[in-house]
Amino acid sequence: MDSVSLLGNMDGVNLKVKQKRTAGQKHGDLRMELLRGGLALLDAQGVEGVTIRAVARNAGVAHSAPANHFRTRQAMLTAIAAIVFADLADLTIEAITDLADTPEQAIQAFAETCFKFAFDTPNRYQLLWQRQLIDQDDPAVASEMERVYSALLSLLRQDPIKHRVDIETDAIAIWSMIHGYISMRLDGNLVAAEDSVANLPRHKAILLSLIDGIFHRDS
Repeated sequence: MDSVSLLGNMDGVNLKVKQKRTAGQKHGDLRMELLRGGLALLDAQGVEGVTIRAVARNAGVAHSAPANHFRTRQAMLTAIAAIVFADLADLTIEAITDLADTPEQAIQAFAETCFKFAFDTPNRYQLLWQRQLIDQDDPAVASEMERVYSALLSLLRQDPIKHRVDIETDAIAIWSMIHGYISMRLDGNLVAAEDSVANLPRHKAILLSLIDGIFHRDS
């Protein structure tokens, strides 16, 4: 399975959209076409640019046509968010499967995949956490969120050493660090820098600091 959804590409999205539907297009394809257009607008303009009218215009259909698939803008943004979460889940699971031999390495792979995803596609990442815009209780969104969180929990359960706190506390600590650092970078409160001792990018160095605490071994 391609690690990036067919509805987008982390290295860029082709923004050329046909303005006129061809005779061979089926109405059943419109939902996917609208979602592709929504992702393209999200990448190019941020969530503010993803409106039903703009998506319909890019798809070359009447402004009323999306109502057959999305009753509201929130419903459309929620469907887009489910796709983005699915991509993130696929990428993190692939990374920890292919790149890690130990729990520590797996957590590093998980975190670095999240960092790359967020910094490569910031508008997609930020959409995921805007509760006022998407329905996070939507079954598709909730299912993909759970896949990301379950992957993290499974990494911690692999460690045979007794943890100082329960697994969920460790998972929340890891996710809070990842999301907090990403949010501060994307909001402009932090800038990319290098750790002067580890000679690593800051986001990799703070991850090592966290792992040292989580996998503390009594001497």
